[in-house]
Formats: sequence, C-alpha cells, structure tokens
Amino acid sequence: MNSNSPLRNKVSEEINFNFIVEVIDAQPWIQNFEDELITLFEFCDNHDQKKLLCELLKRFFYLNDIKEREACLALNSKINEWKLSPENTWIVAVANKSEVDGSSAGLQKLKNKIKPIEEWHNRYIANIPSAIDHIKNGDNVVLFDDFIGTGGKIERKEKWLKKLLSENGIDVNTINIFITGFAGMQFGLKAFSEKSESLIYVKHVLLKGISESFSLTQIEYYIDIMLSLENKLGKRYKNKSLPDYSLGFNRSETLYCGANDNCPNNVFPVLWWPIIKNDARHCTLLTRAG
Repeated sequence: MNSNSPLRNKVSEEINFNFIVEVIDAQPWIQNFEDELITLFEFCDNHDQKKLLCELLKRFFYLNDIKEREACLALNSKINEWKLSPENTWIVAVANKSEVDGSSAGLQKLKNKIKPIEEWHNRYIANIPSAIDHIKNGDNVVLFDDFIGTGGKIERKEKWLKKLLSENGIDVNTINIFITGFAGMQFGLKAFSEKSESLIYVKHVLLKGISESFSLTQIEYYIDIMLSLENKLGKRYKNKSLPDYSLGFNRSETLYCGANDNCPNNVFPVLWWPIIKNDARHCTLLTRAG
C-alpha cells in the first residue's frame, strides 16, 4: 500500500483517534492539550511506538488540586507523627535565594494545611539562604521540595544547608533535618535514605515508567522503542545535550508533572524536549523551562 494512499491515511487516523480516546478517558486533564496529544502520536513512526506512549500516558501521575491536597494533608499528619512543634521547627523550601521554583510555589500551597494554622503561620521560609539567620541550635528543619526525582538534588540541598549553618556558627549536630515533598520516585527516595540519616516522606511514591512497571520480558523491548522515539529528537537544545536526559535525567523514566507546573527533567524527553532532528520546534505535550 502506498504510504500516501487515502486508505492508509484513514487507517492511521483511526488508530490515532483510538489511542487519543484511551488516553483522555484515563487522563481527563489532557483534554486541555488535545492538539499537543495529536502531535505526539503523529510524531510516531509505527503502531508499537504509539501503543507504548498510550500505555505510559494512561499511567501518568498528574498532580492536580485533589492529589495536591491529599499530599498536603498527609504531610500535616507526618509532621504530627514526627512530633514537631512550631516553637522550634522551620519548614524551608529548597530553592536558592534568587529563584522561584516548584519548592517555593509548593510551600505556599502547603502553608495553610499544617495545623494549627496560626501557630505555624510564621514558620515557613521560601529558600535556604533566608533560613540561615532563623535556625538556632537544637531546632528542627523540614526541607521541602515539590518533587524528588533521583534524590541527588535533595542530598545536595541538605549538605548546602548544613554548610551555611556551620558558617553561621550553628552546631549542625544539634539540628534535626526532615525531608518532605508532594511526590517522588521510589528509587530516588531509597538512594537518598541510603546516604542520609534524615527521615524522608512523600505522599505519592512513583515507579519508573518502564523498568519498574512492565514484566522482565517486556522491559528491554519497550526501552528500545522509547530510544527509537528519542532518536527523532534534536541532539541539543540551548545548553542541553539530549543524551544527558535519555529516558529522563539519570534514566529516571518519570511519568509525573504538577498541574500548571514546570515539567521535571526526570520525565521521558519525548514528552517535553522541544527540538526535533531537523532543529525545528516541536509542539510538546508538557513544557519545561530551564
């Protein structure tokens, strides 16, 4: 059959339509990104690529208002379980002083969920540098990030916090640090726990999209399919190299994004990498800045 024949095009359109219906049924939020979803399936070369994307998107974890509230309430329960008091506890976003990121935005959403609200009201700090002059010997610090991927970032932020406190004359051995977030990758949470004594908790724990979600006989096959999709993307975007983000940063295979949030670089790049092989711009399902 000629690749440009009307019959072939009709069959292709019907297959795409079926996949799109499946995804929207499972993920109602994607209705707002219908053009991007259609473009994603048109980007594929064959049925297997489309089928894999369909299966992954149906399991995509989208942190909407309901799931975000669940996470906030769960963090409130965990802070009570840890017996932390507003008298000597600070809740600190992991952001740098000059940046506005997911942790500072998430902290604002958390702010009226930790109870009693009025007693905790002044215990939130928007970034690590601003927290240094508030934290005293013997205090508790709850470091907050909206999403924890590989665990590497939160490990660096914890070390940075300790360094700044030491330089400010604080005995870090008297400081109790707790790590929290709305969601995180299971492998990243485990990696952090193996390197730090700090307790860590997120409400929504996620598995790798392929390696931890399919049978052993399927994993290699589906990884190869995803890599074939990545091969259609441009190798560089601004100062980024695609191989550094293959299967998501550090091969995270993440299927996660918050509503109206910046897409984490842990997510499969086919969902957010904006350049295709001919250096043309690509209409992506998700958006990542930075």
